[in-house]
Amino acid sequence: MVNVTDILTDPATGDLACKNGDLVMGDGTFQHQSHLLTGFPGHYGQFPTITVGLENFINDEDPTEMLRQIRRQFTNDGMQISQLKYTDRLIIKAQYV
Repeated sequence: MVNVTDILTDPATGDLACKNGDLVMGDGTFQHQSHLLTGFPGHYGQFPTITVGLENFINDEDPTEMLRQIRRQFTNDGMQISQLKYTDRLIIKAQYV
């Protein structure tokens, strides 16, 4: 699996993560997954179709389309999904290859 190094953000605030006055670098896999899941189509102007828009599926009774969108977007972003399911919560295990 590939280690994706990126500038990290603070998960609580969304601001750039800083430590001792410097930007924090680290594995950005979970950060990228979060952005793909929570971003809305059109959110990233250069690539308007790369996000799932998870909030759009809140009232859906059948998670099939949501899971299909997650699989498609994660795969298109270069990740290999080893587990993806939704019962009472969403479980995703995916890494860049």
